[in-house]
Amino acid sequence: MTVIPVPGYQYDQKLETGIRPFDISRDLRAVAELISVAFASELDGRGSAALREMRTMSHFGGLLGVLNRSTGEFNDLLHGYVWVEQGHVIGNITVQRADKYATRWQIANVAVAPGFRGRGISRRLMEVAIDHATRAGGLWVVLQVYESNSVARSLYDSLGFEQVGGTMDLYAPKAPRIEQYTPHPLIKRYTVSDWQPLYELVNHQVGKQAQWWRSIKRTDFQPAFEERIAEWFWHVAGRGTTYRRAIQESPRFEAALTLEARNWQGEHNLQLWVRPEHYDVFDRALIDWALWRLQDYPRWPIRTSINTDHTQAIDYLVRSGFVPQRTLLTMRRRLTEEAE
Repeated sequence: MTVIPVPGYQYDQKLETGIRPFDISRDLRAVAELISVAFASELDGRGSAALREMRTMSHFGGLLGVLNRSTGEFNDLLHGYVWVEQGHVIGNITVQRADKYATRWQIANVAVAPGFRGRGISRRLMEVAIDHATRAGGLWVVLQVYESNSVARSLYDSLGFEQVGGTMDLYAPKAPRIEQYTPHPLIKRYTVSDWQPLYELVNHQVGKQAQWWRSIKRTDFQPAFEERIAEWFWHVAGRGTTYRRAIQESPRFEAALTLEARNWQGEHNLQLWVRPEHYDVFDRALIDWALWRLQDYPRWPIRTSINTDHTQAIDYLVRSGFVPQRTLLTMRRRLTEEAE
């Protein structure tokens, strides 16, 4: 493996050791395997699916390299750097534009093989990625890290990153029972056609600062025709039902939820959004409604994710039988004095 020099960084060409840009034509498989090892305990369903796609794509590495050199098709897909040790990729970092103006850049997949940790490789990769974003005119860099990863958090703290948000995953091995339920008079059913008030509600709750990793998009709340058909089919087939409920005092939503309730083996899923001024009031009403609705379904496990600043909902879910599993933090760093 030939190590390609990067201006400002040193290599030992003989031993093929050092940092070089990620090359999609030859590094894709190695990086996929590295990520699978480095993040074995953190990968969720989406992460595992992405790894499978990377492994599949790696079989066409030569073609991908040609396409990228001629069209730049994959410049924003897995652009970044790798650390090579005696011809083997043992470190990786991805750095991509987070907006179309290239003012914000996101860092991901900071991975080092277990046998090579503790040598400062992660710090060097981070410094290269930050330098890349700075030279590209970026104003900010943003990343995500699990709260339990104290080593990575310590590194990011030392590099000047600050926390701007987070989400906590909660899980109950069996859908909790609710002994008494009094219907809330303002809870109403809504449909997928009511995506606009839901989109406005989520933007209001999450806020701009917490959207550094991924901005909330209108398309997130507009299911495609195929998704609507699939939802209808599974309901008719008896697999389960997706419930949508909102609390309205005016045309806008004050709070809302979606509940995916399953009849077949699987997991129930709950999503909850509440305007901050209604924390500890409407969140309880909707959580109670969801648990009451699940009384008619098998007691499969149930999952939900809540913004870390919504402590009232987290506390209420814990008292209802949920257990916090892990917390994903979003952190950012200012690159220039122009950033606000």
